[in-house]
Amino acid sequence: MVTEKNIMNIRIIKKIYFCCLLSVLAACTSQTSRFAPYVIDDLEPRPEFWKVRTAEIMSICESVEVGRYEKIATTPLGYPVYAVFYGDFSEEAPQSNWSAGNSSNKSSSYLGDVSSRPQTIMFAAGIHGSEPESVAAAVNMISLLETGKDLKGETDEDFLQLASQYRLIILPCVNMDGRSISPDHFRGQPYEVFRACSQGVWKDGSLVGWRGSKEHFPLPLDEVAYPGGYPNGDGYNIQHDVTPGDMRTQEAKAICRLMARWRVDCFLNGHSCEYEPFIVQPSYVDDKQNYERASELFELLNAEFRQAGLTSKVRKNTGRNTLNLTNLVTWCSGGVGLTLECYHGCYTKSGKIHECTFSQLMAPAFISLKTIMKEGLVEPLAPRNL
Repeated sequence: MVTEKNIMNIRIIKKIYFCCLLSVLAACTSQTSRFAPYVIDDLEPRPEFWKVRTAEIMSICESVEVGRYEKIATTPLGYPVYAVFYGDFSEEAPQSNWSAGNSSNKSSSYLGDVSSRPQTIMFAAGIHGSEPESVAAAVNMISLLETGKDLKGETDEDFLQLASQYRLIILPCVNMDGRSISPDHFRGQPYEVFRACSQGVWKDGSLVGWRGSKEHFPLPLDEVAYPGGYPNGDGYNIQHDVTPGDMRTQEAKAICRLMARWRVDCFLNGHSCEYEPFIVQPSYVDDKQNYERASELFELLNAEFRQAGLTSKVRKNTGRNTLNLTNLVTWCSGGVGLTLECYHGCYTKSGKIHECTFSQLMAPAFISLKTIMKEGLVEPLAPRNL
């Protein structure tokens, strides 16, 4: 029996094989990637402010003048991973690390003089290269901090005033490899296309899937027709590269070095999925005080998303035992970590879609950071038993 779902699956398989053919042709002329970018034939044109392609990301970072940019890593495919800094980052390196300093008689041996500097917030976008919403937000934030206006030509005085009271580290795209082979967006696209582009497709045409992608570390690239933009060029999911003593990616190692070196107080980890935006439940893996602080922020930020009309769902904090890149800020600097899931604007597996604009797709990142910055002026973002 031929159903709409069967037709969709046939469509996807044909598209994947076309991508594989392009990959072979690309391999003949390029030394960088064995897979060609996934092409969605009916993809809606992106607006001018949606700068999420690798060349655009590099250009924006390399044009920074008000802040400063630094290459913190090089990806397997040779792309630079940039961090952009705003605020005074002139202090000397810590005398100790967080683990040792927190166990000593003086936590200042790691933290230094806390009263002499603003709190430090790190926002990392594009950990999964197929998720462009936080990337679009990050490059628009950089434009706003550089020129007073985002890439739409609009200002946000509230954001700028709050940012002036913090030190900000913005990583506009961590997984440049995945971004290099991913579409500009998934707005209005079927669930199956989103899944194929995100976690990839096996050579038999079946989807790797979200859970399935986590059964491999790294993803066996010789067994896929297309790897998706989730992993980096070596097949590693950077979000789960957190095993002490066995971290595999330069990208994850660089993030940990930044957290430790600059004593990050709060880490916002930007992601996207097929559901309306939300902050992921904090993990029990964090220490008790950080879990409690993250839980407070979880409630505040999700309430702000509802207030902005981006979602109507009330999310309950039932706790999780997950271990991923977000947890590492607690281990590296004693900071608090939060995972943001923006909305792709695509259909869910059950066929639902929430209509929204491109501006609304990247809005949760701005709302999250502004809410975090406001809350940090009331009470320190990282408790640290001080």
